[in-house]
Amino acid sequence: MGAKITVKEYTQLEGHKQGVYALLNLRGSSVIVSAGGDGAVVKWDLDENGPVRMNPEPSVAGVLFAQLPEPVFCLMEGLDGVIWAGTQGGSVFKLVSGEAPRMIKLGTSSVFFISRWMDGRIAVGLGSGELVFLDDELQLLDRVSLGKKSLRCCLGDRGLIGGSDGLIWRLDAQGNILAGWEANSPSVFCLAEDSQGDIVSGGRDALLMWMGEDGGLKQEVKAHLFTIHTLAGSDLGWLATGSMDKTVKVWDRNSGALLKVIDREKYPSRGHSHSVNALCWVGRLLASAGDDKIIRIWEVSV
Repeated sequence: MGAKITVKEYTQLEGHKQGVYALLNLRGSSVIVSAGGDGAVVKWDLDENGPVRMNPEPSVAGVLFAQLPEPVFCLMEGLDGVIWAGTQGGSVFKLVSGEAPRMIKLGTSSVFFISRWMDGRIAVGLGSGELVFLDDELQLLDRVSLGKKSLRCCLGDRGLIGGSDGLIWRLDAQGNILAGWEANSPSVFCLAEDSQGDIVSGGRDALLMWMGEDGGLKQEVKAHLFTIHTLAGSDLGWLATGSMDKTVKVWDRNSGALLKVIDREKYPSRGHSHSVNALCWVGRLLASAGDDKIIRIWEVSV
């Protein structure tokens, strides 16, 4: 069993006009970036949005970084402060402070992930089942057809892709398929790693699965009532899950022990009222967001 933890309300960030689909913590900082259905890409400094228990009505310090013309499904931090955004309409945008957004149109199907690949290229997963490789200047390098359905998630540094075929693929640095195995049915929506390097997946069947390097199943947990949309691993040994069932749960990253449930029953005024779509960690702070448009920040301690 994992060590007992305490979760307290820290603050909440409001401003998005539609559901939030993506959260990103900028490396080495207290800043998170959010994006969603309204096309707004917003930066928030958590050091400037102090604990709600100390200030019942904290000021919101969100800064609009870019306004894109369509819903944003995914974000990635690039080099030198660049933020990459993938959209519902099949475009990838390169966002640089003080400059107009640059973009490349990859098709008509949605972009579900952008990830730095093991060889330094940028890997983009499309709803068409294609994996597209770009360079840092938005130049198209290669396209690889993997599945018949959407590619939903990626661990780029390990060459792992999950998708709505219910499969996880392992690829080499060039994008060639090395192996594939069945995982969450019918769709794999999210991938993470535990502290020992094993693979953790979640999906439409609401199961958490721990797998070895070869895809061998080590543990399976019925984690939620409905689809698991997002996973976020913490360096402190925790794994957070967010679900269509409106809950956020915190688990021991290795053992799979459930440590805390965050929902409206336990946090009536602060728990999510709609599907949870995105999570990210900032040290001991956990950010969660979803269809209720609000980014909720939780302080986790042992």
